[in-house]
Amino acid sequence: MLQLVDEIGPESLTTSEVALRSKTPETTVLYHFPSRDDLLVAALELADEQNAEASHLDDPDLRLDPGELARVYRSGSPADPRSRLGQLVRGIAATPGTSAAAYVRRRVNRQVAVFARMFDQRKRDGLAHPDVDSIDLARQTIALWEGLASVFADDPEADAGRLLAEGVRRLSGESWITLQRAIGRVERNF
Repeated sequence: MLQLVDEIGPESLTTSEVALRSKTPETTVLYHFPSRDDLLVAALELADEQNAEASHLDDPDLRLDPGELARVYRSGSPADPRSRLGQLVRGIAATPGTSAAAYVRRRVNRQVAVFARMFDQRKRDGLAHPDVDSIDLARQTIALWEGLASVFADDPEADAGRLLAEGVRRLSGESWITLQRAIGRVERNF
């Protein structure tokens, strides 16, 4: 299904196209995916699972490196079919009670959990202020990521990856900690 999204784009993905390409009766496709929206949600869920596996997001020792986060962000493009798939599903999710709304809620909760775990690790490593709430910081990071996607879509020359990395450093207090260490005010490693 993701190969089809990559080939024809999420806007053209239909149950009839999936049936045609998979040589399966459309009634069988509709049994598993009762609507086009369900099909799009399933495609995004599969893409998210592949990304999580490739990024080792379930590794409890995974470290958040703002520079790497910037690189990952830059590797995406608003024109990429999978990025468009995510935007399309988020748009559908604006309607309460849909499978898209339920999936986006689960997706955001998972993103918050992963980022919060990584911010907790950054606090232990002395790279985030110890008083910063990791869950709030995770939510702010997701909001920053999403907001920069809009900026980048309107202004492809903006270095949204750099802005994301700098934003994460500022929100987490890393810039403050670095400054305090530079002037010799931090006596202990958080």
